[in-house]
Amino acid sequence: MSHSEDKYNAIMPQTTERVICVQIDKPISKEGYQENFLPLLHKMIEEQGEIRSVIYYKKFHGWEENAAQLDLQTAVEHGAKFKKVALVNTPEKEEFHVKFKKGLVSGELKLFKEDELEDAIKWASE
Repeated sequence: MSHSEDKYNAIMPQTTERVICVQIDKPISKEGYQENFLPLLHKMIEEQGEIRSVIYYKKFHGWEENAAQLDLQTAVEHGAKFKKVALVNTPEKEEFHVKFKKGLVSGELKLFKEDELEDAIKWASE
């Protein structure tokens, strides 16, 4: 994970043992998803028994091949473990993906505006 700053979307400093916070400002790649996000997700499931996340779309560049498929596969596999998912500044072109994913997660999925990032983090932590 040492090269995540230049290649992968950043795991934000607000990430805690209870909430994974990711800033999207690069294309979402399968490798980044597998190497940067999934290890934290699996650790959270193991330690907390549930998943809470904040996805901040700072500047969305889309999904690389197979990354969106892996994301949906993860939602299917672990959907029952999702307690709260906060999506911040969700771009219009992501709305279909979000609506589809909402049906796969058992917990709450809530949309926030860009200026509500801190509120989203607080909500996901509660």
